[in-house]
Amino acid sequence: MVYNQSFNELNALIECSNLYYQRGWMYATSGNLSIREASSNEIIITASGKNKGELAASDFLIVNMKTGKPSVPSNNKPSAESAIHLAIYQAFPSAGAVIHVHTPESAALSYDMRGTEPCRTIPLPNLEMLKAFGNFAENPELSFLSLYNYGDVGKIANCFSKHSHRSEVPFFLIEHHGLTVWGKNVAEANKNIEAAQHILQVMHLKSHYRK
Repeated sequence: MVYNQSFNELNALIECSNLYYQRGWMYATSGNLSIREASSNEIIITASGKNKGELAASDFLIVNMKTGKPSVPSNNKPSAESAIHLAIYQAFPSAGAVIHVHTPESAALSYDMRGTEPCRTIPLPNLEMLKAFGNFAENPELSFLSLYNYGDVGKIANCFSKHSHRSEVPFFLIEHHGLTVWGKNVAEANKNIEAAQHILQVMHLKSHYRK
């Protein structure tokens, strides 16, 4: 079951998922995607264990934002990282879509940075791509959040909720794990994930060359 007003956004999300799979950002069953249902206190999120290159509408679940549980009985289970999606929607009411991918650069960059703090702010290089986030300053001084990869996903979600006010760009990194972005809709989230991926790739290359 998918609400009629979310049908187009869900189709766009499925197209993005297929694209990310082809790019190697969502191999196997990794990654997860969601949209906020505009007319209710619910989100539509990928079910756990689904191949992201073969998603269909039936591979998504409607989850109540307050309880974190499916609104409609299903044999499928919501993504294990539903708590992170819910934390983003609660922290940023304007967010309408959340995408989490496992790009090689986002995982490798964690080793480049080598930190142990639960939440760190990492300075962003002064790249032209920052304009994708709406910042047109000549020398922007921005940073992004890097969260420790707790085995308990709920701890990651709580860590983000606690530090979300420090987020200066619409993405964050889970160390040794992957990249998570959000946007007002699927189109904006897709733009943000492409921009963030480019920036992380440049940062990883820069760190590699320094060695």
